[in-house]
Amino acid sequence: MKTNYLSFFLLLGILLNGNSLFAQSTEDFESEATSGTTFTDSGQNFTITNGAGESTYDIEFFSNGGWNGTAVDNKFIDNSSGTPTQNDGTSFIITTTDGTDITIKSLYIFVSTRALANPSSTLTIVGKKDGEVTPVFTITKNSGFSNVETFSPNNGFTLIDFSTEGGIDNSDKNVDELIISATANGDYLALDALTWGAEVLSTNNFEFEQNKAKIFPNPSSDRITVSGLKKDENYKIYNVLGTEIIDGIIANNKKIDIKNLTSGMYFLKFENGNSIKFLKE
Repeated sequence: MKTNYLSFFLLLGILLNGNSLFAQSTEDFESEATSGTTFTDSGQNFTITNGAGESTYDIEFFSNGGWNGTAVDNKFIDNSSGTPTQNDGTSFIITTTDGTDITIKSLYIFVSTRALANPSSTLTIVGKKDGEVTPVFTITKNSGFSNVETFSPNNGFTLIDFSTEGGIDNSDKNVDELIISATANGDYLALDALTWGAEVLSTNNFEFEQNKAKIFPNPSSDRITVSGLKKDENYKIYNVLGTEIIDGIIANNKKIDIKNLTSGMYFLKFENGNSIKFLKE
């Protein structure tokens, strides 16, 4: 019993510091295909889509034209190709290709006129998920940009820190779509050093009460048994990056085979919204 309580409080402590559970990665686009409209980082596929009236957003190569967060680099997303109309702003969209929820930690954005002059423009970044009309968050910025004429600081790129920008912490809010736009003569946008993390599952997602679903043994190397179910439940198992690994239907006190999973932490999520974390040894 003492061991069970120790495990419970250890797990609760980990959950309350949930960011430590999830991988975080920075995409600097250096290994991505030039002119591509998709990219892959840490196993997650992303898609770049043009905003209304746009047609040229893709991965650009320009020697020393980007910023990876600490130094200049060569590749980034932008709309430098073609001859779009001017003084009407611009926009593009980044989505997880498979709809996986992620969190956005920070990015670097270059905002200018087509002539690479400092614009009089408002930058808006909208996070959405599951195709909902109502945004998860909206960040608006109309001052405090890097100087694109002197390329200072950060090679002209402005840091957008999602934990502080706008005075609100949006860095742990789950999204699958990021819409980036500028108004007026902010006709050119370049994005580099996109730092993102996996979906955050709060303590509200987990059921600890004695009369709720539980799994045992935990950790396990081959099978887990699910108890406390009142009826058959649809379930899915996700890894810490939010990738679905297994799905099926489970009845009370029945087993799920996890032999083929690699060692690590996973989440058993039921269709009713409840989730349980387990370790595969």
